[in-house]
Amino acid sequence: MFWEYFWEQMVNLLHTSFHFYDDTMHFLKRLGGNEELTLFLEDNPRLKERAFAQMHMHCPVLYTESQLVFAVFGNDVLEGERILAGPVVIDSVSQDDMRKIYRTYQTKRAYEYLPSVCSLETFVSGLLLLHGQLTGEELSAAQFWDMNQNYYKSSRQMQGQIVKDVFVRQENVGMHNPYEQELRELYSIERGDAKILEESISETYEGDFGILSKDPLRSRKNLVIGNITMASRAAIRGGLSVEEAFTVADSLIRQMEEIDNIPEVSAFKQKAQYLYVTLVSNAQKKERSSENPLVGRTKDYIFAHLHEPVKVSSIAEYLQVNADYLSHLFRKQEKMTISQYIRKEKVKIGENLLRYSDYRIQDIAFYLGFSNHSHFAKAFSEVTGVSPGVYRAKYGESGGWG
Repeated sequence: MFWEYFWEQMVNLLHTSFHFYDDTMHFLKRLGGNEELTLFLEDNPRLKERAFAQMHMHCPVLYTESQLVFAVFGNDVLEGERILAGPVVIDSVSQDDMRKIYRTYQTKRAYEYLPSVCSLETFVSGLLLLHGQLTGEELSAAQFWDMNQNYYKSSRQMQGQIVKDVFVRQENVGMHNPYEQELRELYSIERGDAKILEESISETYEGDFGILSKDPLRSRKNLVIGNITMASRAAIRGGLSVEEAFTVADSLIRQMEEIDNIPEVSAFKQKAQYLYVTLVSNAQKKERSSENPLVGRTKDYIFAHLHEPVKVSSIAEYLQVNADYLSHLFRKQEKMTISQYIRKEKVKIGENLLRYSDYRIQDIAFYLGFSNHSHFAKAFSEVTGVSPGVYRAKYGESGGWG
C-alpha cells in the first residue's frame, strides 16, 4: 500500500508519468499519464533507445529531445527494470508545437497528448527524492549535475573550447576592455554616484568588447545581460533592497531582448546603469547606515508582496519577531507606521502603472491588493493629492503594454 501511495505522490509532484521496461526494452507498466503517451513512446522505440543509452547506474540522467525532457533510471534501482520518467516541458508548449514534434518523429497516429509543465528545479528535486527512496542513497543536487554533465557535449568540450578561444582572441582580436574600468562603473552604482559613472563611461581605452555569440547583436545583448546582472549586485551592496534590485534586473533584461539593433542596445545599457545609480542614491538618502536589519528585511518582504494585502502580523511571523516590537522599531526609524509605508509603496507602483500602462484603474487596484477601486482611490489621493483618474490624465504616457 505504501508504494502505491508513494508513486501516486511522485506522479502528482512531478506532473508526469513513469514507464517501466525490462532489460530488453519490453514495456511492463505505466504509472500516471495516459494511453496516448504510451502509444507515442511505443511508436518511437529509437527515442527510448537514445534515452536509455544515457543511463547511469548510480544516478538518474536527464535526456532532452525536441523540447521534451525525460529522466532515465538504471536497472540497479529496481532489479531487472528500467524507469523512464516524463516527458515534461520546462516551458509551456502549444498544441501546434506538439504537432510539429509528432511530425518530427513521423508518427502514424494522431495524438492529443500535451506534456505537463514542470520547472527544471522541481523536476530534479523530485528525481533526487525518488532516487533516495528507491536506493537509500542521498544524492545531492551538486552530485546529480556532476554526473549528468558527462552526458552533455557542451560540458565535455568546455575546456578544449576555452583553450581554442583564448588562442584565437590573442592572435586575432586583442585585449578586452580593462577590468579597472568595469570596477569603476560598478563602484559608481554602489555609491549611487552619477558623476563617477559618467566619467567612467567617457573614458577611452584600447580594449574591445568580448565576443559572446557568433551573431553580433546576440553577442552585445549577452554582454548587457551580464552588465545588468552585475549592476544589480552592486546596487544591493549600495543599499537597494534585494527584491527590488532583482526585479528591476529581470524587467530590464526582458525589455532589452526586444531591441533589434546594436546602437540601441548600447544606449539601453547606459540608461540601465544610470537607473540603478538613481535607485541606490534614493535608497541611501532614505536609509542611514544605522538602520536596523529587521527594518530592511521588512521592506524586502513588503516589496515582494505588494500585489496582495500585507499585514503586519504576517511580516512579523515571517521574520519570527513580535509584531508590536517590529511596529515600534519601524516607526522609530522610518517616522511612519508599517501600514503607512505599505500604502506609500503600493501607491508608488500605482503611479507607474497609471503613467506607463493601459490597465484599468480597477484592475490596478485589484493587482495591488486593494479590496476595491474606492479603497485604492482613497489611498492614492491621500498620498499624491489627486485621484488616480486625474493623475493618469495629467501624466499618462502609455506604451501599450497593459
